[in-house]
Amino acid sequence: MTKRFSIQVFSSMLLISVLYSCKNSSNEQAKKLEKNPEPITSINIPFASANNEPHQYGGWYCPDNFGFVPVDIQKLKEVSVIADRLPTKQEVQNNMSLIDVDIMKYPDAKALKMELPQVARVYSNRLGINELIIVIQAIVVQNDTIVGYRFANGGNGSAKIREITFLSKDEVKAMGSQPFYYSKSVLKASIEDIWNAMRKTDYFKQLGKKFNKQEFFATEWNSKSEVQLSLNKNGEKAAGFVGMVFGNYYLHIDYDRNGFHYSEKLLMMENKNDHTTEFFFASGPFPKDFEKRKLDLDNWLQEVKKRSETIK
Repeated sequence: MTKRFSIQVFSSMLLISVLYSCKNSSNEQAKKLEKNPEPITSINIPFASANNEPHQYGGWYCPDNFGFVPVDIQKLKEVSVIADRLPTKQEVQNNMSLIDVDIMKYPDAKALKMELPQVARVYSNRLGINELIIVIQAIVVQNDTIVGYRFANGGNGSAKIREITFLSKDEVKAMGSQPFYYSKSVLKASIEDIWNAMRKTDYFKQLGKKFNKQEFFATEWNSKSEVQLSLNKNGEKAAGFVGMVFGNYYLHIDYDRNGFHYSEKLLMMENKNDHTTEFFFASGPFPKDFEKRKLDLDNWLQEVKKRSETIK
């Protein structure tokens, strides 16, 4: 699995806490999932025996890996996949696939023959919702079937096939276009400068007001400051984390608006050698008024860029 910066997120109630790697995590919610077998009715799906030694390929959760950018589920033709065979290391490094199986340790590993990519949902206990994913890989390891997927809102993960729910083509079509805003830029500023620029913008002021965290979002930069966000009122639930992780700055907020999942992700990675910072921002989906929202967010990012690069 290729990753430049990755975290593992675990939940307590509706709160997000951050660990430091995309390793395996147990999914106690799997029993709650209902399987829709329509897209794979003709496939014989192997399941692992309890006697098998555990492998490392299921349960990855890397929502911050923008090597896998957000994707509109109506544009699956734009999604790279390696189907019907195991990917090469280079293909994994190029984000054409996700899981690089150690065939020396697992010589019987193979790809599961199935149509790819496919849209599905995976349970997230942060908000008690099923997040949209795009399955890009299906493998059999130790007679256990694992899928690799990319989140529709960016990032990637893996799961046992019984832990996800496939959507039929008619279900996907009925959802209509689900475009996301995504921007990647390099700012000639430090994370500290960018934070001090963002705290003066309407976006941070609105976050502070919404989550009753005005002081946090208005205070000058402190690398040790972090906050967990939680909201449940007026038909809207939200959970989020904002803070530093391994020297990188990460903001991730998920909203459940009467069953509609909306998210915002921000990642900053500073290069102290050349005094620049890679700035990633993703939000959506925006089924309506996408161009207007895109313009608003473009203007916000330009404001952040201008403010941060002129701070003395």
